Amino acid sequence: MYMLRFLGIGMDCLSSMLILTPMTLVILKLSGRRLKSRHTVCLLLYLCVLSGIYSVTGLPDVKDCSFDFTCNLIPMADLLHSPDQYVLNILMFLPVGFLLPLLWDEYQDFRKVFGFCCFLTVFIEIAQAFTFRTTDIDDLLTNLLGAGIGCLLIRLSAKKWHLKLPLDIDRDYEEQHGQWVYLLMLFLEQFFVQPYFSAFFWDTVL
Repeated sequence: MYMLRFLGIGMDCLSSMLILTPMTLVILKLSGRRLKSRHTVCLLLYLCVLSGIYSVTGLPDVKDCSFDFTCNLIPMADLLHSPDQYVLNILMFLPVGFLLPLLWDEYQDFRKVFGFCCFLTVFIEIAQAFTFRTTDIDDLLTNLLGAGIGCLLIRLSAKKWHLKLPLDIDRDYEEQHGQWVYLLMLFLEQFFVQPYFSAFFWDTVL
């Protein structure tokens, strides 16, 4: 069951990155960034992670969007019944907390990482009201825990290997506003383009 689910997520990420990669390279080029850099590699990995999160959480798209609000505000209500879900939520946001400090100077502060991941999680939970999924306080708690662990890991790694964060810093538009530009770009691609392109991609590959 999990293998099929991971295969589907991988295919969704691949089809999404076929669209997002050239768009990202254009933004980097317009910002005056070197395309062949560690920043570019980490950025594409970051967008792939966000695409995976979008696929896992099953956010609405232009083809499938209808309101059906269900909410759980009791923390850890299903911990004993489905502990694997809590672990997966932590693992899902761990790379976000890991990659943000690698990419942007603003996220050298734990509070900034938590703030961004809190915004992203709240956005996801609100959007799930349009996908027949439950808006759950546990998702916020576990996602923030995963982001915190990821941020701690990169800081410890940077200290051990004497890495200066972020990688290839450049005081340009991309450095100052990139995280929001890429998040908006991802949402628009996933909401309007992905539902059509993904079906075409699956039919072509299979």
